[in-house]
Amino acid sequence: MRIAVTYENGQIFQHFGHTETMKFYDIEDGKVVSSEVVDTNGSGHGALAGFLADHGVKALICGGIGGGARNALADAGITLYPGASGSADDAVAALLAGHLDYDPDTVCAHHHGEDHDCGSQGEGHSCGSHGEGHHECGSHGCGSGSKKGGITVVTSQNFDAEVKNHKGLAVLDFWADWCGPCRMLAPIMEELSHEMTDVHFCKVNVDEELSIAMAFKVASIPTLAFFKDGKFVDQSIGYQPKEAVREIIERLK
Repeated sequence: MRIAVTYENGQIFQHFGHTETMKFYDIEDGKVVSSEVVDTNGSGHGALAGFLADHGVKALICGGIGGGARNALADAGITLYPGASGSADDAVAALLAGHLDYDPDTVCAHHHGEDHDCGSQGEGHSCGSHGEGHHECGSHGCGSGSKKGGITVVTSQNFDAEVKNHKGLAVLDFWADWCGPCRMLAPIMEELSHEMTDVHFCKVNVDEELSIAMAFKVASIPTLAFFKDGKFVDQSIGYQPKEAVREIIERLK
């Protein structure tokens, strides 16, 4: 997986649309294996989303960013972590560790001409745990015990029915809104739930269902717990690439 950071002199550049360089970080097994600084070749606000997508970027860490650029990144399937500052390398390390300090509501505070969109997020913007009373309804989905994209939301009320009494292999993803690596793992689990339909994919929000997390001694997220015929058989801690998760599942079937 590849993470990009708006970059200048080792720091996170604070204006997305005017960044002249990006630093790319290639991630394997939850660790940075390589990085490079790349010139954006003068790409503007909207074009930068295509530039990042063409380079295989799946997540972006930046400072200020306008609503139009946000929409373009969302359309390109790139997860956004705006409102970050400081060292680019430290920010990526923090994201992988699950404690990046960022603000999902950050907008551009500058005005550089009529074509620049520094407005509000508009309808459809989802706020994470940074805002009181707001719950992120992104790729993990919402609702108790509901199905979305092949993944079942597990709570203490339906744990027995969905996991303990399930015949066959079940995968339980322990996650939280504020966890960056959890959000990176989410689309992988979504894809696998459609590709491996003989496996029961579930997820549990540790903030909302602390008792389940404590029962399985989950101390770090994301954690994937694997159950066969209702019995716990294995677990995987931290972000894992798609093929690594697939290999574990195939081994446990």
